[in-house]
Amino acid sequence: MNPIISSELTFFSQEIQRFLSPIVLKEIAKKVGFVQRSSKYQADELIALCVWLSQEVASTSLTQLCSRLEASTGVLMSQEGLNQRFNPAAVAFLREVFSSLLAQKLCFNRSISSDMISSFKRIRILDATVFQLPDSFSTDYQGSGGSSNTAGVKIQLEYDLLSGQFLNVQLGPGKNNDKTYGTTCLETVKNNDLCLRDLGYFDLKDLQAIHDRNAYFISRLKLNTRIYIMNPHPEFFNNGTLKKQTEYIQVDMNQILSSLSPGETLEIPEAYIGQNQKLPARVIIHRLTENQTQTRLKNQAIREKKKGIVMKDKSKQLMGMNVYITNTSPEEVPVDYVHSLYSLRWQIEILFKTWKSFFEIDECKAIKKERLECHLYGQLIGILLCSSTMFQMRQLLFEKKKKELSEYKAIYMIKDYFPLLFQAMAVGTEELLKILHRLYHLLKKNGRKCHRYKKMTVFDILGVVYETTVKDRQAA
Repeated sequence: MNPIISSELTFFSQEIQRFLSPIVLKEIAKKVGFVQRSSKYQADELIALCVWLSQEVASTSLTQLCSRLEASTGVLMSQEGLNQRFNPAAVAFLREVFSSLLAQKLCFNRSISSDMISSFKRIRILDATVFQLPDSFSTDYQGSGGSSNTAGVKIQLEYDLLSGQFLNVQLGPGKNNDKTYGTTCLETVKNNDLCLRDLGYFDLKDLQAIHDRNAYFISRLKLNTRIYIMNPHPEFFNNGTLKKQTEYIQVDMNQILSSLSPGETLEIPEAYIGQNQKLPARVIIHRLTENQTQTRLKNQAIREKKKGIVMKDKSKQLMGMNVYITNTSPEEVPVDYVHSLYSLRWQIEILFKTWKSFFEIDECKAIKKERLECHLYGQLIGILLCSSTMFQMRQLLFEKKKKELSEYKAIYMIKDYFPLLFQAMAVGTEELLKILHRLYHLLKKNGRKCHRYKKMTVFDILGVVYETTVKDRQAA
């Protein structure tokens, strides 16, 4: 193997060992009161069961879990004995391990860069995934409504698209408010970050706060939000004081919509958003095609029926357009690049899909609360390890082979390697390095992203130069 690749994978394997070694896990277990001297079932076994070996702690029978535990670690336990070890101390231990990995930024990945995004140090994407639980959990995990289940879990995630780092994670009841969490995440926004915000997190004060931190935002605009431009001919009182009500002119969005052809885009370069806030921003208005508009209206009708709400006709008329606001300059993000850059936000949906498809984080039966929480935090640890490995491999394949790695393919391949990684962890760093070498070659051979006709990949949107072929472009 290339000495540079070997060196970087050596460092990565050392990082994993450093954060998840038996000594470190034992210290964390002591800190939270999980360790019991008389028990063979210690911190290593809990991590093995909830992270490396079984991705179905909340849905697999205790008999099967006992079998997997004995087969892989040699620890023999009864069903009831194992069930008792899913307790508050076990939850606290797994939560602490996850928080530690999150805070220590496992193997700080270098960021992918290009001239097109040179103004941005990080591209921050924030979203949430929600799934339902049996109704017996409704006291601790109240659902978000709109379904037959009264219980649910919501996991908030903000990560950097360029490095793959998880910046903020929150696990809580399904009813938790997105906008409130979006405000909490502002504490970690730094100079030259680009924040891509969905409508669920829309808040003019938050966008102003991002701007005040010398960072950037691109956000969808809520349909009922007023847009103003400066009045070129304001009125004044006799004493020369400006008449405040004449300082701005409200933009008529219906008039703009009717003036645009389907597929056409219009920019208002200097606008002010909000009746009271008056947030300075560029406004980009794109009229949807007729098919796109009808699809959106059908989805809205389904949403209204499901949640028992009715949207005003005036708002429905404006559903034929996408409206973005941003504080980036036209030089940093040209008008025809705003939509493409914002579309990167959908990459987080790929991550959420892997959480449910490969880690089965949403699979749960009627069990006790502590076992559910051990499952959730165990999966989050596994997801963080898997994602860190994936982004590390993505960077290596790009730097050494100029190839674009498929996040989706890579996640399930790395997940398949979890039992091997677990065995290697018990031997040492050198054995772990051998497994990572094997994984790198597997991803290099079979993990390249398919390039569908007329569909841009992440690297395409970011302007990253990489190798591709006609065969890649036509792959399905």
